[in-house]
Amino acid sequence: MHDRRSRGRHALRLALPLLVALGAAVRAGAETPSSIRTEGQLVAYDAQARTLKLKVTRTGTDEASGDLAVGRTVAFQVEPEGSVLSRTSVSIHGARGTLDAIPVGAMLQVYWRPDAADPTRRVARKVDVVAADEKLDERGRRP
Repeated sequence: MHDRRSRGRHALRLALPLLVALGAAVRAGAETPSSIRTEGQLVAYDAQARTLKLKVTRTGTDEASGDLAVGRTVAFQVEPEGSVLSRTSVSIHGARGTLDAIPVGAMLQVYWRPDAADPTRRVARKVDVVAADEKLDERGRRP
């Protein structure tokens, strides 16, 4: 009977440092920057170059760095195909869509991160097409 309890305590003593190390790794992973949301109007989508150009109406950052400023046209790298973890996901008025289906002039919310290899490049992780207020009904829904 005594051996069972000591084995359980021994396993706990071995698992505790592992749990502490795992917690530190999770905290370190949480320090990576989350996506930045930039809003604007679609200027162009180039499927061959895999770029989306947006005229910025809201930067989503505290600073206007480089060409990311309200009123400027900026480019985002997109990945239209691939696994759910690597491609740029698209939502058109709440439904799944494709980059080709977004009309020029549509208002977008682009969630992006700086490219790890080149921080001046912006990689779009998610693109949402949002309806203008006049296209919403009295309950705030799209017709």
